[in-house]
Amino acid sequence: MSAKDSGMPSEASFARLALAEHASMLADAAYHLVPTTRDRDARQGEYVAAAAPLVAAARRLLELAVMFERIKGTSWEQVGIDLSISRQAAHERFGQAERDFRERFLRAWLQPARADEVLVSADRLTHMADRLRTYIASRRDPDDQSATIQLEPMSDLERSTLIARASAMLKALATDQQISDSDRHEMELGLCRRKIELYEDLAAQDSENTELREALAGARARLAELRSS
Repeated sequence: MSAKDSGMPSEASFARLALAEHASMLADAAYHLVPTTRDRDARQGEYVAAAAPLVAAARRLLELAVMFERIKGTSWEQVGIDLSISRQAAHERFGQAERDFRERFLRAWLQPARADEVLVSADRLTHMADRLRTYIASRRDPDDQSATIQLEPMSDLERSTLIARASAMLKALATDQQISDSDRHEMELGLCRRKIELYEDLAAQDSENTELREALAGARARLAELRSS
């Protein structure tokens, strides 16, 4: 990952951490139904009321699990097999959640200063990871030191893929009346910055690549043009 890349982990790391955090909250919520020492003092229906929200939380956990699987490359066919439903049914049920997450991640990547508005900032993600590491350490087998939380950095390939996705998104947003001109302008600025970061890193690895140097010069020129407009 580039030192300029705002410390942002991979898209899969974001999705996996969301899954881990929700799983920890669900586990804690379910734990309150385990002790039996307060049963005599419980009101009628108390345990039904305590268990009911866990159903919705479990559905959200499943949605997050599917989202993570999709982001790391699992096919809709395989998701359907594991849920005993068809590929089409899996896509219809979870496809929108995946699309929403991918768009929010992309916007956070383009505009790190506003990441908390659409997803979560890289700094807050680090705090979440630290909290989950503590959570795991308090519950794991003392003989198992391998269980922890790891955030994978973005590869150059992922950064290149995100640039292509961002370009397509900005093209689609060109006629979207719900997006202001200033928001589009800020996202395009972010895209230019991300291109420059990637091209500079790649050029450092291959200084003789003329095509890459031209792409870098073009991105710098476009950034200057956007800043002046």
